Amino acid sequence: MTPILLLWFATLPLLNPDSSAPAGSVVRTQQYSPDPAVKEYLQNYLGRLDRLGASAGSDRASITGHMQRFYRAMGYRTAWTNRQAVARLVEVIEESAGDGLMPSDYHIDDIRKYYENPPESPALKARADLLMTDAVFTLMSHMRSGKVYPQSIEPDWNISVPTPGSDYDRTLMSAVMGSRFPELINGLRPSSHEYMLLRKGLARYRQIADEGGWANVPLGPMIAKEGDRDRRILAIRQRLVISGDLSADVSDAEESSASKPEADSTATASSAEKTALSTPKPDISHVYTAGLFDAVRSFQRRHGLTPDGIIGNETISAMNVPVRDRIEQIRLNLERYRWYLNTRGPNYVMVNIPSFTVDLVQNNVQLWHSRVIVGKPDLQTPVFRASIQYLILNPHWVIPPGILIKEVIPGIVKEPSYLSKRQLVVVDKDGKTVDSHTINWSHYLNGGFPYKIVQDSGDEGSLGRIKFMMPNRFMVYMHDTPSKELFEKSRRSFSHGCVRVDKPYELAEFLLKDPVKWNISKIEQAVNTEKTRTVNIPAPVPVFFLYQTAFADGDRVHFRADVYDRDPRLLKVLNSKASSWQVDSVSQ
Repeated sequence: MTPILLLWFATLPLLNPDSSAPAGSVVRTQQYSPDPAVKEYLQNYLGRLDRLGASAGSDRASITGHMQRFYRAMGYRTAWTNRQAVARLVEVIEESAGDGLMPSDYHIDDIRKYYENPPESPALKARADLLMTDAVFTLMSHMRSGKVYPQSIEPDWNISVPTPGSDYDRTLMSAVMGSRFPELINGLRPSSHEYMLLRKGLARYRQIADEGGWANVPLGPMIAKEGDRDRRILAIRQRLVISGDLSADVSDAEESSASKPEADSTATASSAEKTALSTPKPDISHVYTAGLFDAVRSFQRRHGLTPDGIIGNETISAMNVPVRDRIEQIRLNLERYRWYLNTRGPNYVMVNIPSFTVDLVQNNVQLWHSRVIVGKPDLQTPVFRASIQYLILNPHWVIPPGILIKEVIPGIVKEPSYLSKRQLVVVDKDGKTVDSHTINWSHYLNGGFPYKIVQDSGDEGSLGRIKFMMPNRFMVYMHDTPSKELFEKSRRSFSHGCVRVDKPYELAEFLLKDPVKWNISKIEQAVNTEKTRTVNIPAPVPVFFLYQTAFADGDRVHFRADVYDRDPRLLKVLNSKASSWQVDSVSQ
């Protein structure tokens, strides 16, 4: 910290200790020396915190550094002398639960206690002040970039965490001393539409939980079409009303119209006809109605299931996930958003792996959407960031080393015609063809293969007709595919790690940004020449391969299966004690 900045801190006004002053008010008062006893305790606590630094993560080390500079610039005076500021702090910490965070990470119980019974001893005064300052600094860090360090969950993560600016210390000092920390914390919360919608969804699902949640629907025979009868229909109807997939008004109207007797159609109807007309319709509580059919399809779409309206055990199992589990799923996906939303920018391509989709966004507006196929659970698509730099039309496929060792060479050993059936050729480092019959394939089952195996371009080539090039250490790309039928599956984890795009020509047109030279028709013409061609895009486009198993669309929360089983580990860390426990420990 520069001497000028230290001088600025030292001359900041003290907060008015009068609890009747308006929240956030700052009054210039005569400077005074800190209470020697309180100063000693603060220095002692901060010294202990420094000594714990070796065992702390990078986030804790950063927060501790801010606290050390804060109190040093304060001359080790207490900062929290305004009771209204403390009251605001309690409110802000409580509100963090709305972001899926845990108020207990921010010393909420102790701070409430100190607000209700202000400490009198120097040791407790120092401890209370330290806890409050740490609460603000820790919460700000979590809002800015998440509580959980991304690399601890996603080893391939390469998206930079937003770092504070050069004047961050001054900003912190000003916010605490001026009681403007709530505004600063709100400013660090991701303001993107998807984050705020999912945050609202969390509140709604918590309300559902508070009202009792939903009951399980028994598994059983398939309910395939409208008009089918099943004793579980009433339970399914109630379940979908609770989650908002079926309007209560629609449900009531269907039941009412089914049980209400019809009025006489004519004044001259016979007695028998009048009796028939006035007879109540049969009870439809067990009938699969049109309104319920539409609601089931809505539910299936929200959960990444085939929206066919067929109620099988897969759909019922999704209905039976407890609301508390859905709340936790929303919480951990809000955390994932905090990892990258503040650094994503307005223009990008995003692949959501569990949703099997890709979106192209410009100026924060979704311009294009498509289905994709991602890696198998044992050949997972990594979570990372890259940049699309150019396209290859009619690409050749050079088989990556991992696939060579795991699939291709063992396949050749078992089946001599393996290469010819898949239109694969062996080439040396100069691109010259090597006679595969001269190779002792068994010798390379464990690696060390000196050649490349290449598949030519064409309709049957594994890369299809277009490959989107985004240089990265994983050798993972987006590309076309000949296996179009797989896009009709609801769960599409079939690749070796690359992402296969359902509508590659459309994506290419958007990326090339030249509707005259490179519209879809011109792209098809270039492809039909059968010639391999590299086409640069006007400027690199960021592409994110991300993992969101819950997201919001309007007022509806969508859930996806955890295809790579990553949610439990993140939830465990998210629910563990934050590094702020160290401040509790050193100030005991």
